[in-house]
Amino acid sequence: MTATAAEGAPAVSRGAGSGAGRGTSRVAMRWWDVGAGATAVVLVVLALASEAGSSGDGGSAVGSRPLALAATGLFVLTWLLLARPVVRRDDDRVGRAEVVVVAAVVVVGGLAVAGAPPLAVVQAFLMPLLWTVLPTPRSAIVANVLLCLAISAGFVVSLGWSPDTLATAATSEGLSLLFSIALGFWITSIAHTGVERGRLLDELRAAQDELATRHREAGTVAERERLAREIHDTVAQSLTGLVMLSQQARSSVAAGDAAAGLAQLELIESSARDALTDARTLVAATASSGLDSGDLADALRRLAARFSRESGVAVTVDVEPGLALPRDHQVVVIRAAQEALANVRKHSGSRSAHVALARGDDVAEGSGTVGAVVLSVRDEGRGFDPAAARDGFGLDGLDERLRLAGGRLEVVSGAAGTTVTAHLPGGERS
Repeated sequence: MTATAAEGAPAVSRGAGSGAGRGTSRVAMRWWDVGAGATAVVLVVLALASEAGSSGDGGSAVGSRPLALAATGLFVLTWLLLARPVVRRDDDRVGRAEVVVVAAVVVVGGLAVAGAPPLAVVQAFLMPLLWTVLPTPRSAIVANVLLCLAISAGFVVSLGWSPDTLATAATSEGLSLLFSIALGFWITSIAHTGVERGRLLDELRAAQDELATRHREAGTVAERERLAREIHDTVAQSLTGLVMLSQQARSSVAAGDAAAGLAQLELIESSARDALTDARTLVAATASSGLDSGDLADALRRLAARFSRESGVAVTVDVEPGLALPRDHQVVVIRAAQEALANVRKHSGSRSAHVALARGDDVAEGSGTVGAVVLSVRDEGRGFDPAAARDGFGLDGLDERLRLAGGRLEVVSGAAGTTVTAHLPGGERS
């Protein structure tokens, strides 16, 4: 009978296992139905082939084909009306329904073997069923012991009371019980491992979500600080200058110096235009990337045209044809060009600038290499020392943005002008 218990291994694995929850999916339930149907067919065949056996040394046998067929019918009813609804439940307690299922399974096993000893094959389905229906290993072991005792009693009823019958029943059911317990504990450990892995996966996802939220919050704070510094360095300073110039103009008018007042009014107008340009440039730097209505080359050309109108700096754009970038890297390129052009206007004093985007050398990434793109913004104004400490946020913020995208920033500056170069992975030829 130990071989028959092995047939129940797939059925056990489809339950949740003792103490591990018993939810059963639709696909698993289908396989339970197939197993129950196949078991019923086998029982019918064995019952029809059975005959009332003669007794051994212990007396006459009462096993019979009608009893075997009745046990088969009871097995089908037990599965459809009692066991199947319990298998589909998700609670982890032994309730009245589980007790009724165990009692019915024990009766079916005993009657089947009492009708015909070959019907002991039914335990290949009933033992895994008990491990699936009951939520704890202890309750499953007790139920399996009761089933083995009932089947042993069925052997005695069918074959008669004799030492050989007792030895056969004890050996067969003892080995079947040991195999069932070992298999049940193994499946239970697998189920517990699956539950633990699911719990750890849920915790990992929650931690990732929290980390992403914190990153977004940190990015929001950093962007607010950048905007505050940009406003302070541009618009606020320009407005302070306007206030001082208006005070000087008022003093000149009060003193009757019309020429000085007119000159100061011209300075006020010029400073106000500069402040307006600063405000527009700042808004442009924080607005949409401009990629919604065209490709990257068009977006760069629109950015350059708008910057030229606002700052008076002539900007030329050169983009290598057929260059393709992921969407997020395209946004990084646009932001890098915006920041570099803003530095041209604010610090270089140059009246012209050149923006170029081309394919760069391949870079190593993981186990292979990927393409790269290079964005360069060059001016011919007064340079600066790139190694010196910077009090602005622009280039430092650009460097951080590129590093987050897997790229790097390179700044070369001298008497002939400044070149800001952004190296970014992910370039491909379309």
